[in-house]
This record gives sequence, structure tokens and C-alpha cells, in this order.
Amino acid sequence: MLQQLLIEMTETTNILENPILRRELIEEREYQLKIAEEAIKKNVLVILPTALGKTIIAVLVAAHFLYNYRDKKVLVMAPTRPLVFQHWETFLKFLKIRQEDVEVLTGKTPPAYRMAAWNGKRRLYFATPQVVANDLERGLRLENFCLLVFDECHRSRKNYAYTKVAKSYVSQCPYPIILAMTASPGAEREKIEEICKSLFIEHIEIRTEEDPDVLPYTSRIKMEFFSVSLPPDYGEIKQALREMLDAKLKSLVEMGIIKKPSKYVFRTDLLEAGQKIREALSSGGGGALYQAILLQSAALSLYHALELLESQGVYTFRKFVEKLMRSRKRSHRLIIAELRERKLLDKILKLDIEHPKVEAVEKIVAEQLKINPSSRIIVFTQYRDTVNKIVERLRSLGIDSEKFIGQAKKEGEGMSQDEQRKILQAFKEGKVRVLVATSIGEEGLDIPSVELVVFYEPVPSEIRFIQRRGRTGRRKFGRVVILAAEKSVDTAYFWSTKRKLDKMKRLVKQLNKQLHPILRIGAPPTPAPLEPKEITELPPEEIELAEKERIKRFEREIAQISKRVVMGVLRRGIDGLPVQEISKELEEEGFSKSAIAESIDRLEATGQIRRRGDVLLPNTSKNGNLKTHTFEVEKVLPGKAILLVDGKWRSVLTPDQYNGPRELIRKGAKFSAEADLYQEDGKLHVRIISVDRILS
Repeated sequence: MLQQLLIEMTETTNILENPILRRELIEEREYQLKIAEEAIKKNVLVILPTALGKTIIAVLVAAHFLYNYRDKKVLVMAPTRPLVFQHWETFLKFLKIRQEDVEVLTGKTPPAYRMAAWNGKRRLYFATPQVVANDLERGLRLENFCLLVFDECHRSRKNYAYTKVAKSYVSQCPYPIILAMTASPGAEREKIEEICKSLFIEHIEIRTEEDPDVLPYTSRIKMEFFSVSLPPDYGEIKQALREMLDAKLKSLVEMGIIKKPSKYVFRTDLLEAGQKIREALSSGGGGALYQAILLQSAALSLYHALELLESQGVYTFRKFVEKLMRSRKRSHRLIIAELRERKLLDKILKLDIEHPKVEAVEKIVAEQLKINPSSRIIVFTQYRDTVNKIVERLRSLGIDSEKFIGQAKKEGEGMSQDEQRKILQAFKEGKVRVLVATSIGEEGLDIPSVELVVFYEPVPSEIRFIQRRGRTGRRKFGRVVILAAEKSVDTAYFWSTKRKLDKMKRLVKQLNKQLHPILRIGAPPTPAPLEPKEITELPPEEIELAEKERIKRFEREIAQISKRVVMGVLRRGIDGLPVQEISKELEEEGFSKSAIAESIDRLEATGQIRRRGDVLLPNTSKNGNLKTHTFEVEKVLPGKAILLVDGKWRSVLTPDQYNGPRELIRKGAKFSAEADLYQEDGKLHVRIISVDRILS
């Protein structure tokens, strides 16, 4: 009865006839309007390929509730901070809404401020799901939110924060409405059902580029499959890796850990076997299980090594082997020992024959730029080492290319969010013609449509396939080229992904027939439209100023964190400060993970600290001619400080002779540092090169 009442109420509403929409900026697309009209009535899962305007649908639905229910709130969630701010920018672009009615809440926002903001008069909120989940534990209530938007909702499985948020929302809000969006929910019925159950979905709206109401708004995409043959020199190494892998798989089968012939065992089987072994060990098992976990770990590494050789080439493969050589894991040492025994290790380390895909990328990119010199191109690959190799080769041909990768991991390089923004801007402006990207370029980020997308390897995920492909063919003809090595994992992944795409469409249509309305605990909200004076058109320059202010706040946050990290490192001295410890401490105080990581990266890059594994240390000068002295600040005077050196002598320190944190130059501070003592004008002066420890 209540459901029917809301349907009747909303059927009379034209979703575009909304005073808070910037109507002149919105292209009237039939499929978007149909989906939005469904989404204001019930909990809807929208499955729409990348670049077909899921965010515009969310804008239309949010605008309906924001205008018609002035005493209600709307929450838009996205899994990453950059994507949250991208949605914030898009909504402000298309909605006439006051700045004071909008709030962005991420991990960098102090918890106390967040709780005040949730309970305040804001009406449109943007946040990461983890922040919402954390604040629910602090007492956040969602009963006054008439709409929750879950972007990239294919993540709504198991213990991901989306599931907790949805459960709390449905239990707290009298009449909850959920809009969930994804390019693909997956190809397994269990996964799609889990997403629908986690988000209380009542109806699914799915569209592809071939649907009649979508066709007028898409350009044709030409798909090409480019096959290459592996170099003969790869053959011996490939065969040896396969033999080593098969031996371990056979042992696992004989032990009963894996229940299928070894030739049909794949990565997913090995991952499941590992989980099975660990569960048995945690239940008190032992003996042969320790051998089994060693075999499973080695088999997984060999499977990965084989995939790198076949799909990426010797450069990336060799980097992985070198990593195994540095590792202390027994399974890794076992692999290296076997490679030595087969007299293959030296050959692997010396082999310098590139994968034919590298030459193929050069040829495909060069041909596209010859046809259209203003083309923008994205080359996708899974591995950062491969990214570096491709960028190096394209630049050697005089092609303006840049890598686009995620932030720093435990090992290896990374890019800060500021670096990512600058490169994307250069790409949009045409200063960079080719972007060579890892998976960070697939999901969500505002990358413009391109003329050509190159898959350096097929991806075994229909979600990632759709996201990569969606970077082209938005407003004009697009081209996608998928590279694959013959008789390799590449070919298997290509056909696997194609089957998953077809399967997903069938499953969604079947499942849609089985969905039912959820039981809501209250009546639909009573319409209370906004008054004209409450509709404020925010000028574009104010949006730009707000973005600049956000960046300033981020830089201020980094400056605060940097001071804390430096002082923490100096207090620990040569004992070191674990990254995990300081990160946890800062996160608990409300600082964001991205700002913490960026601060540590900058401190390391500027030589203020150094990293040894997962520990931060003072960056001493390593100058053998310098001595370490202890210092106590006795007086701080204009333009100088008086320091007691080694408890014996007084010396003068001027700002230009001090390399260390300014916070240490205060009366009573004690520290040790590498320094040079010298006489000037009959007085003892000190030149402090690097502080290595705070003593008090």
C-alpha cells in the first residue's frame, strides 16, 4: 500500500522539471530519465558501462529528493577520496545548491568535526563508506536521509563498509531509498545476489551499448585482437617453470588438498587451497599441513612468474625473480634454489629479449598518431614495471608519454595525488598524448574520452574490461586493441572475460524477476518543496575557489603531519619509528591515509628522514669528518640561539647554520646532532648538519 502510494505520487513528476537542476547543462537522454524515474520509487541497482552517465542519473535522483523534501538529507558515497571529490564537483556543476548545504567528509576530516557536520543543517553529503561506517559506531543516525547513493557498488560484499552502512540505513530510516551503481556486478550469480541482498535492492536497471535507448548516445567502438608469438628464448624458461609448477600441483593433489587433476588447476584453486590449509592449521592441525602450505605458496609464486613471462615479458618477470632472491620466505628460497639447480637463474638475469608486445604497442601508438596527431591514447597494463618500460620506449620515439600509477606501496615507487592531478590535467589539455596506466585509470577518475585504448594484456575481470573499454567511444568513434601472446594465459583470460560478460547479462535478467519490495517501517515522506529563496545558483568561480581552498587545507594537513613525523623520528633516533605505528596514531586523530603517505614521501624525498623497510630513521649526513655532539638550548634571542655543547661550552647558532626542525630551537630543548664547531669573531659557533635524536 505504502509502495503504491509513493509510485502514484512520483509518477506525476517529470524528473527534469526541477528548479534546482541546471537544465541547460543536462543532455536529455531517454535511458537516464527512465532509470532515474525508477530510482525515486524503490531501491535500484544500476548497471551501466563506463562513460554512459551513471553520475548524471544520481544527480537527477538526488535533485528530486533535495527539492521536494526540504527537511531531508542525501548521502553520496564513493570508495576513494578522489572519487568522492569528483562527485562533489559534478553535483555542484549540475545543481543550484548553496555551498552551506553541502559537506564533504573523508578520513582526513577530524571525527569530532564530522559528527557535528552530520548533526548540522547540511543537506547533501559526500563521503567514503569507511568514514560513514566509522561514524555509525560513534553514534551517527541515518533516519533523516531520504536517499543514499552507493557508487562502485560491486564492492558491496562480505565485510566491506557499504554492507554495514546499508544495513544501518534500512533499520534506522522509516522510508529508505537506495541507488546503487556499477559498471558490472560480476559474472557469478552468488556475487550478484550478495550485492542485491547487502544493499536491499528491489529492482535492477541494466543497459549496454547495444540497447535501443542507449544507441543514439554512443559512438561505435572497433575492437581488435592483436596476437603475438613468444620469442624462442622464452621457451626453455617457460617449460622449466611449468614443470616446477606441475610438480607442486601434483603433490597437492596427492595430499588431497586439491581435488582435481593438476592440469586443470588455476590461480583461484590455489587461493582456495591456501585458505583451506590455513583453516586446518588454525584448528590445531600440523604435520603434513606445513609442507602443504609451503607447496601452495611456491605454486602460487610460480604461477605468477609464468604469467609475467608470458604476458609481460622478461623485464617485469626478471624484476619479480630478483624480488624472490631478496625474500626470506621458504617458498621463495625453494624456487630460487631449483632455478639454480636447473642452471636457469643466470640465464634469466642476463636475458634481454623484450616481449613482442612492446614493439606492438610502439607500432599501434605511432600509427594512431600518424593518422591523427592530436589523438589521446591510454595504454593499460597491470604492472608498474611494465608501465616504466613502455613509457621509456615511447619516449625514445619522441612520443609525449607519462605513466599514471597509484600511490606508493610497501615497496617501489608511487605517485602522489597532486602528481596524478597534474598529469591528468596535462593529458586533458593535450600536452601529453599517451597515458600508460595501471588499474587506477580504470575506475571512476575523471579521465577524458580517448581515440585509442590499448590493453597490454587481457584482464580476467569483466568489470575491469568494461571500465577500460569505456575510456573510448564516448562522443566519437573509438578503437580498442587487445594484445595477447599465443598459447598463453592471455588467450585464456580473453575468452574467460567474454564468457563472463555474456553470462552477467543473462544472470541479471533472471535475477530481476526474483526481486521483491522490502518491508519499510514507515510511510513515504511528506513533500515539502524548497522555496525560491532557498535555491541559490553557485557561480563557477566559487566552485573553483572552494576547490583551491580544499587543496590548501590538504597542504596544511601535510605540513602538520610532517612536523609530527619528524619530531617522532628524532625522539626515537637510531631505534627508528615504525610507519604503521605513526600512521595509526595520526589516523586515530583524524588525519587521512593519503596525507600521511604523502607527508612521509615528501620528507624522504627532501632528505629529512630515511626509510629502512617499514621503519623511519633520522637522515644523518654520513660524513665521516663530522662528530656527533649533544646540545641544550639555553637562550633564544633575535636572529640567534645560545647552545650548550656537550655540557661544556657555549656556542652561537644562527638560522643559516641550522638544518633541523624549528620546533627544537626553544629554551630547554636537548638533542644530539652531527655538527661542525668553529671560531668566528672570538666566539664559538656551531653549524648543525643533521639532528639524529631528541633527548628531551
